[in-house]
Amino acid sequence: MGSKVSEQKCPACGAPLRFDPESGRSVCDWCGTSYEIPDEDEKFDEAENGSQTDNADVAEELPIYNCKSCGAEIVTDDVSASVKCPYCGNNIVLTEKVSGGLRPDGVIPFRIDKKSLPEAVSNFYKGKRLLPKNFFSESNIEDVYGIYVPFWLYDCTYGGRILFEGQRSSALREGDYIVTTTAHYDVERDVSMDFKDIPVDASSKLDDALMDSLEPFDMSDIKNFRMSYLSGFLADRFDKDSDAVRNRAEERMRSSALKVANANITRGNYSSITYRDDNMTANRVDTRYVLLPVYTFNVGYAGKKYSFAMNGQTGKVVGEIPSDKGKKLLWRWVPFAAVFALVMLFLSFFS
Repeated sequence: MGSKVSEQKCPACGAPLRFDPESGRSVCDWCGTSYEIPDEDEKFDEAENGSQTDNADVAEELPIYNCKSCGAEIVTDDVSASVKCPYCGNNIVLTEKVSGGLRPDGVIPFRIDKKSLPEAVSNFYKGKRLLPKNFFSESNIEDVYGIYVPFWLYDCTYGGRILFEGQRSSALREGDYIVTTTAHYDVERDVSMDFKDIPVDASSKLDDALMDSLEPFDMSDIKNFRMSYLSGFLADRFDKDSDAVRNRAEERMRSSALKVANANITRGNYSSITYRDDNMTANRVDTRYVLLPVYTFNVGYAGKKYSFAMNGQTGKVVGEIPSDKGKKLLWRWVPFAAVFALVMLFLSFFS
């Protein structure tokens, strides 16, 4: 198969370059030189960067790429866009995965360095009262990967008519009885909302709920896509097109529209509001394909691995944590014990 690669190498000494989140530049760890990432479009010579690998069963096998520095064959999956040669350490961008129609419209570069992970995770643990008491000393951060995750961003106008049922109750005393009267109303609201940059991850490798939890990203920080941003990190190409995940974006818009309409109604004199139906749709939908920075890692504790992720732009950490069964039982019974103590004190006072 024909496969084009771009090796990010230092012009001064030939060592691998990597993108440095702190400085926003390409740096060489070998000679210490750093380089600005250019704004102009990058050009790639297919004859220079391409390599041919004969493979009769390409449809059934993983792609194979040749590292130009050491000649090693690198086997990767069909959606990885940036890899590291396991033999010589060169950072390689698979240009055919991020060029032409597959080229991202933008990228948010990493702003958080990997060395900040321990402090960010420690802050995430704060206030978690059910953590085992030895978790801090015995847990370890493992399998850290900085990944540019593919996302679709949706811009559109979303709206339509929403139908609710409103209830208004009143109570009057009639002799020895209190009579409650409930009136029912058909309530309609016409909603039109403009949405911009609603993100939905486009990778089947990562858990959707985990990716949603990492938001928000500051979309004003989106840069023009440059290969140099990928150097030193992993990157994936989307394996879900914009139509395949559009329903997730629309569901988020719908939820926001319902909240706005419901808030508008509850400012009236209705005692309760019940949603009935709606005909809302998305109109004038525009999409952009971008890469967003995410660290994925595991925390090992007591022979088990717990999955975590960190927003590579803001430092927000999300993940699962273990809980101490003894502490969980204690906190479950604390409210009951407090109420029981107050009751006993009350009874002893009056006795």
